[in-house]
Amino acid sequence: MTSTNKNYLFLLSFLEGGAVMACELIGAKLLAPFFGTSLYVWAAALALTLGGLTLGYFLGGRLSKKYSGNQNLLYWVLIGAGLLLVLMPFSSEIIMSRTINLSLEAGAIFSLLIFMLPPLMFMGMVSPIIINLLTKEADSAGNNAGNVYAISTLGGITATFLMGFYIIPNFGLTMPAVISGILLALLPIASLLLSKNKKVLGAVLFIGVTSFLSLSPKDKFTDEYKVLYQSEGILGQVKVVDHPSYEITPDNRVGRGLIVNNTLQTYVGIENDLQYSIWSWAHYFPTAASIFPKDSKVLLLGLGGGTLVKQLNRLGFETDVVEIDKRIRDVSYDYFNLDRSTNVVIDDARHYVRTTDKKYDIVIFDTFLSEAVPEHLITIEGFEDTKKILNKGGMVMINFYGFVKGEKGEAAQSVYKTLTASGFVTEILATPGEEATRNLVFLASLEEKDFSTANYKEPNFEKIEDLYKYFLSERDIKNENAKILSDKKPQLAKLYTKAAKQWKRSYNEYYLKYFIKK
Repeated sequence: MTSTNKNYLFLLSFLEGGAVMACELIGAKLLAPFFGTSLYVWAAALALTLGGLTLGYFLGGRLSKKYSGNQNLLYWVLIGAGLLLVLMPFSSEIIMSRTINLSLEAGAIFSLLIFMLPPLMFMGMVSPIIINLLTKEADSAGNNAGNVYAISTLGGITATFLMGFYIIPNFGLTMPAVISGILLALLPIASLLLSKNKKVLGAVLFIGVTSFLSLSPKDKFTDEYKVLYQSEGILGQVKVVDHPSYEITPDNRVGRGLIVNNTLQTYVGIENDLQYSIWSWAHYFPTAASIFPKDSKVLLLGLGGGTLVKQLNRLGFETDVVEIDKRIRDVSYDYFNLDRSTNVVIDDARHYVRTTDKKYDIVIFDTFLSEAVPEHLITIEGFEDTKKILNKGGMVMINFYGFVKGEKGEAAQSVYKTLTASGFVTEILATPGEEATRNLVFLASLEEKDFSTANYKEPNFEKIEDLYKYFLSERDIKNENAKILSDKKPQLAKLYTKAAKQWKRSYNEYYLKYFIKK
């Protein structure tokens, strides 16, 4: 084998390794609007990536033995992998629209089996075939195998950095999937054309058709569901949508929602310059915060659509915001009329807390995203970091799901136990409604607070005269089996998902009921 041909095979190996990681990242993020980005989803994606590659290694070994020395076999396998990768954005929509009502685990696994495992299986076949082509003598087999897997892995590392830090955040998921598939198939197609293999023209046509299908607009929503903005990124899908508030307000008025991974994070009325939330539970946060005087300094971890920032501004507070996803900041400015003078820092919340030299009167945790939980924030060590940036008499507020009983309540019980173990005097405010539809607001400080002075009012909502009647008693939340959460033994994601799965499914059912074309 000439050195030119050997280098060409190494180049193909490099491209295959990059395509593997592109496929895995894109596949996992394609799941996000339907099944979220929880540990369960990532575990399914990782397991099925390994499963697809395992099948590919096995089949590639068999084929390389049966068709030893046949370089065209390699080309066709790469073309098949590229074709399936190009098809992935299109096929995933079809499959997940039919698995959306399954549980998170079953839906994620079954969907990935159909749209992600096949291209990975073809990619897994590549390395054994290349090793066979490179190996003429037995004593060179180990060296060739090592070189191929090293180069393939290097391609994977390169693609991971490019996809994670630049391509997906800037170009979404569909275009990178199509381009990655085309790049994977391009050189093999050229090689077959040069050898005058006319069958490859059918593959070219097939890739062209699948590229068109994946890139073509998918108008599946009713006319009431007006998408103003949509992007895909490493942290998931972000949309801004105007749609009626069915089951949320008696008059079903149109609101503007910030939807992240198919979960409504912010929902404001389009009247009054998008200043007020449609959700009644959002009124309780500023009411509890209003016991602090004007010009108090607030750190808000998690921006959403900026509704809470506007409420804090109405109280006359000085607010800094930390948001990890730059897209959220931009849509808050562009679609939710957030004051552009708001100090929004793009950073991880825990990193900011540990590195800032500022002090705050209130630190608000509003970082929970549907079924995904930044559990590194809600640990005893994380609360110790937070205490260091609190002014004397300061308070921590945490937005949380409404479950406090049974298995679904274990996450809230553990947060309460961890706050208490950190030395905080902790109250839990439960907004009105059933556990499945309400929110909990943890109010934690190093000294007992007097909430009788709370004073806040917004249009369309009655003023809350007595916050204390919404407080849970200790017996409602205390559980001897609750965990003290720590950095060394993170457990919140597992506990939280028990409740979050119900929320995720209810949102999926809500949009399917009202806004998906039948």
